[in-house]
Amino acid sequence: MTDKDKTVASFVINSIQVDAPCTNEYATAPENGHFIALNVSMETDPALAESVIPQFGLAGYGWKAIAENGTTFNGSLSSFSAMMCLPETERFPSALGPGEKATGTIILDVPTPTGVLVHQQGFMAAGWEWEYPAK
Repeated sequence: MTDKDKTVASFVINSIQVDAPCTNEYATAPENGHFIALNVSMETDPALAESVIPQFGLAGYGWKAIAENGTTFNGSLSSFSAMMCLPETERFPSALGPGEKATGTIILDVPTPTGVLVHQQGFMAAGWEWEYPAK
């Protein structure tokens, strides 16, 4: 992510796992059909402090799933079941501030085992997308 032509946050989706197992003792079945585990690494630059929004994250509200047939899912990918799938220590933080880095897992609850995941911040005109399962 850039701000004023300077990179203030970088992230990588290290892996995508369809029908990921849950390890939290309070886990329940997916509400939408399938858990997708995204292993994410992110690093922010200290210059992020000068941004209008001095944090960056990949929170569940910014995600949508598009099935292989082109149908966009209307529901939430960050269901209660998705949030409870992993212990807090394994989850990716909701956002990072200036000069931070983290690696963790984001669990999304999607209706189909194949498709495209899209992440777009509410304030950005563009976003990112990944096919799942990863090819």
